[in-house]
Amino acid sequence: MATVQDSGRVPVETWISVCPGGLWEVRRKRLGERSRGDTTPMMGSLCKVKESVLQVPLDEWLVLRMGEGQCDITEGCLEGIRAGEMCEFTVSAWNAACSDVDGTQTKNTTSQASSQTDCFTLELHSLTPGQESWQMTAEEKWAWVLSHKQRGGLRFGKGDIWGAADCYCRAVKLAITLQVQTRGKLVDETLKEDEENEDEDEDEDEGAESPNDSTIPNEEYKTVKAELHCNLSLCQLKLGQLGKSKDSSIKATELNPKSTKAWYRHGQACLQLGELEESRMAFGKILELQPDSASARTALKQVNSKLKDLDSKLGQRLSKMFN
Repeated sequence: MATVQDSGRVPVETWISVCPGGLWEVRRKRLGERSRGDTTPMMGSLCKVKESVLQVPLDEWLVLRMGEGQCDITEGCLEGIRAGEMCEFTVSAWNAACSDVDGTQTKNTTSQASSQTDCFTLELHSLTPGQESWQMTAEEKWAWVLSHKQRGGLRFGKGDIWGAADCYCRAVKLAITLQVQTRGKLVDETLKEDEENEDEDEDEDEGAESPNDSTIPNEEYKTVKAELHCNLSLCQLKLGQLGKSKDSSIKATELNPKSTKAWYRHGQACLQLGELEESRMAFGKILELQPDSASARTALKQVNSKLKDLDSKLGQRLSKMFN
């Protein structure tokens, strides 16, 4: 999020938000004086809001729960707002011809012209307290992880690929902060410590109780996290983020080496990146796990055909060089 000042010296915050159909640039400006108090919407807060238009009914008070993704733009505008305050925000389709960090072209499927800008107002009537992720117990975090995962599937089914990817990203970010149980010991997924350090920490923390201590089974945790990376890989593939799709698929196969779906995503990403040998390895791995997979056999034939064409072209070039 970036902050600038308009001609009246009023701070204007700008960020990119996801919406069905693509990415949108949002510019928010607070209206009027700041209300008293420190409470602002956080994850899980129930917010009574009125919006002029956009994704929620016109001129009606509605209750939104922060983090549920009813309207990503509205949730973004509510961050930092206190009860009784209003803000004005403009929305315009983000430039579709943008390059991703890995150099690939990112697709934005919105049909709106990037020059079109609409202006809205948002008023926050009241809210209930929410929580930052670090304030949650492991079980509360896990519930949000599963909720984001389910919502991602629903948005993907409706064709909202950007929204689905956003849900899966939120779930992954929460999942990596969890501690899970394996063989009766807690394993912090965010800290890869060696056995000696773990033993020392256990001695020091013996009898202490952590708010993040979890009874979530390690296998369940790994399975869900692998599915999140796998689903995210598919979204990124459809959005043209091939490098990211490959990275997500690798994480999925590391978490669940027996997942044919994860290996298929890896093969697809590598195929589109032109990394044919790695793609062939991925599809071959599927056939080891599931010999009757028709889709893997078809994909493997496609990869072998491309490799054969490359070998043929290379042979022709070498022949010309030596002749």
